[in-house]
Amino acid sequence: MSGKSDDEIKNIEIFYGNQKKILSDLFEIYDDSNSRGNNESNEEILIAGDVSMVREIGKGMTKGKITINGNAGMHLGAYMEGGIIEVQGNTDDWLGAEMNGGLIKVSENTGNFAGGAYYGSVKGMEGGIIVIEGNAGNEAGRFMTLGTIVIKGNAGNFAGVHIKGGTIFVFGNLGGRAGAEMHDGTIVTMCPDSNSSGLLLPTFKSNTIAKFSFIYLFLTELRNCGIQIEDKFFGNYERFSGDFAEQGKGEIFLFRG
Repeated sequence: MSGKSDDEIKNIEIFYGNQKKILSDLFEIYDDSNSRGNNESNEEILIAGDVSMVREIGKGMTKGKITINGNAGMHLGAYMEGGIIEVQGNTDDWLGAEMNGGLIKVSENTGNFAGGAYYGSVKGMEGGIIVIEGNAGNEAGRFMTLGTIVIKGNAGNFAGVHIKGGTIFVFGNLGGRAGAEMHDGTIVTMCPDSNSSGLLLPTFKSNTIAKFSFIYLFLTELRNCGIQIEDKFFGNYERFSGDFAEQGKGEIFLFRG
């Protein structure tokens, strides 16, 4: 929408089911750039209300900011390369799918495949940051190669499946089969009751319990980004290497206090 006039924005074609509509048929559109100062640094879209049935918001965005005061639908921020998306609510499946950059923040829960690769693709997110304040569904970060996913709540099954790089932090419970067939990359869970025998495949092997400097640096940086991190999480972690059914270069860290 950058550089478009009010009329051009109102006449943008979108799909409503299998039919084409124009944006103004479905939304009330207001321009408040005069109250914010009319310059490119104020490129922001504010969506007020529940848009959980609206898909592909922010798809491929490169700059600016989108704020959604309500729930958002599938494919939010897919192929995103830059900018910021903030959601005050829940999001559906494929949040930030195959994104390359930018920041997505979700105040509540998200669906399956956050930051993951679409079916038929072997490249998930390659950069950027996804912060989920609530829970995430299954297969978060599937096939991801770079970037960071922070899940403050619980993660579903197969988090980091096929992961080739990047980092996933889970502050709640980590679902089963985490890191299955991972080639590289890192998964960190802060749940003190994590039982490796119930979470990890037998192709992961424990090798040490220690304080790891990179986790300290990561958590410090997350604090600098405004994410609340309890002091206790700067403690000891048990490191598991794997998946030895693949290259075995991945690492999963379980918090041990």
